[in-house]
Amino acid sequence: MASIRPAAVAGSFYPAGAAELNALLDACFLVSPLGPRGELHPDASMIAGLVPHAGPIYSGACAAHLYARLDPAVRRVILLGVNHRARGYRAALSPWTGWRTPLGEVAVDAELTDFFAARVKWLERDAAAHAYEHSLEVQLPFLQRMLGHVQIAPIALAHLSLAECAEIGSAVAAAVRLAPKTLILASSDLSHYLPPRQTEILDRLAIDQVLALNPAGLLDVVAEKNITMCGVLPTAAMLFAAEALGVKRAVLLKHCHSGDTEPMPDVVGYASIALSLSEDAAERG
Repeated sequence: MASIRPAAVAGSFYPAGAAELNALLDACFLVSPLGPRGELHPDASMIAGLVPHAGPIYSGACAAHLYARLDPAVRRVILLGVNHRARGYRAALSPWTGWRTPLGEVAVDAELTDFFAARVKWLERDAAAHAYEHSLEVQLPFLQRMLGHVQIAPIALAHLSLAECAEIGSAVAAAVRLAPKTLILASSDLSHYLPPRQTEILDRLAIDQVLALNPAGLLDVVAEKNITMCGVLPTAAMLFAAEALGVKRAVLLKHCHSGDTEPMPDVVGYASIALSLSEDAAERG
């Protein structure tokens, strides 16, 4: 029987109406000086990426740089997100058959979800972990815009060790090998509510570890420097998967912060990073 997760943050993080949401996506992709300004660079070698998850009015143009690189042939997206509220189980698969946004419903890939449940015994289907979480929901309108009828495998994570991130990453890599035309996306913002210059410095420490494809180094620097990177665990899991799949290069597409959209004394940092199987990936979109 079909069960659909309703849009939890439509009307708060992004518009609740389809027309208004499409207009906001247009602004992110076409109009914003922080976005790709209508340039699309489909990259068939891009197998993974990092995208921010604030409201699109703040981080959508940054995220659009990554989404402008999506290969139209992608059929499935494994979404690794943070469980901000730590509700429910700490490593949670989607219990629903689909997720709704104002643009329609996105189907959950049942085969991938079953694969993860069988492969990682401590992963559980749990509604509480996902029900009010925004980190993955805000990615769906971008996927709907760029890929149409894509299927997703959402996983919400909290309170994991490095070894557990590695186990998730290994399972994700195995799933991609079994299901070609699958993309891995980790969702995270960077530093939270600091002055712009401090945000830029701390963000860069974390970004450098992602570009170095170094999940252990990322967790270490985030802990040592008290970087408030909310999605460090899904990002580390994504990096472990990328390493297992033979990723050759990570490219910073865009780094900005919420103060770039309107003046504010304390800001949140955002980055879009593409991970490619090719060493020839272009530097920026």
